[in-house]
Amino acid sequence: MTNASGDCTGSVLVITENLHRGGVPVVWAYRSDPSIVPSWATAVRAGTARHRWLAARSRWWLTDGLPMRVSGPDTVGRPLERGRDTTIVAVVEPTVEKVGSDVVDWPLLTPRQQRALVLRGEVDVDHVLAPSLDWGEHQAQALGYTAPVTTVSPLTQLVPDPTSARHHLGIETDVDVVGVFMSGERADAVLEALEGVNDVSSVAASSELDRMRVIGCCSVVVTDTSGWAAVAARIGRPVIVYAPDLRDLLSRGPGLYLPWQRELPGPWIDEPGRLREAICALRGGGWRVDSTYLAGHVALARLADDGSEPGTPDLVTTLEGLT
Repeated sequence: MTNASGDCTGSVLVITENLHRGGVPVVWAYRSDPSIVPSWATAVRAGTARHRWLAARSRWWLTDGLPMRVSGPDTVGRPLERGRDTTIVAVVEPTVEKVGSDVVDWPLLTPRQQRALVLRGEVDVDHVLAPSLDWGEHQAQALGYTAPVTTVSPLTQLVPDPTSARHHLGIETDVDVVGVFMSGERADAVLEALEGVNDVSSVAASSELDRMRVIGCCSVVVTDTSGWAAVAARIGRPVIVYAPDLRDLLSRGPGLYLPWQRELPGPWIDEPGRLREAICALRGGGWRVDSTYLAGHVALARLADDGSEPGTPDLVTTLEGLT
């Protein structure tokens, strides 16, 4: 597993965990901090001789869709040598990435913008995995990939049922759950604003597994511009967008992965004090998506829709079918 940032979350992490559980050894190339590598994966510093040796013998290279940085700052940066039976798979999903000092939507970067970010050691891609065909083809084209696209949505398919999710999170069955999908000061502000709301439990998800459980049992998702909102919409959860800097983000470049001005999936909140009102309105309506936001909600859900019913996917079989 190689990626540009050295860290890994979302679908890519879930896919690697599934490969591990399926009995496939996972090698994780890191840039400088080996502590980010899960205990079940073999950690190898990017660009080292051992990394190249293992890469040439790997069955699959899995990347997060960004150009693959295959060398660390203290290496000569020679390209990896792919083996005869190696298949390179790029996983793409709707998410906001940080490039330089600006928050931009990677798949909507222009070719000219992308050329400035191409890293030495970038390799051709054989297949693209995406949560939906439309999104995958759009992302692949933006990244310059001409490889075929296969739909697979592990995050959506691995969301547990509400009863199981509540049990694992220790949440009672007679309270409504507000899932908070953001971190830092924003998450603290949201949790503080929702303190004391009757029969409502606010949960800030941290790990990938917790996020899937929170989505499974929550009545509404509060997020900023996270790709997890697409997963929530895919399984019918209403979404509240808490993004005080949304207008600033929209003014800085190509925008987010949806035309938010026209297709918001739910209410846009720019200050924590308005969250109570939005939560109470949704609860009064039976936690249904308001007709005002239905078009945006459907468009958001489509980003994480592979056309399958929820259930545990056999990702090893999926990858084997690509070789």
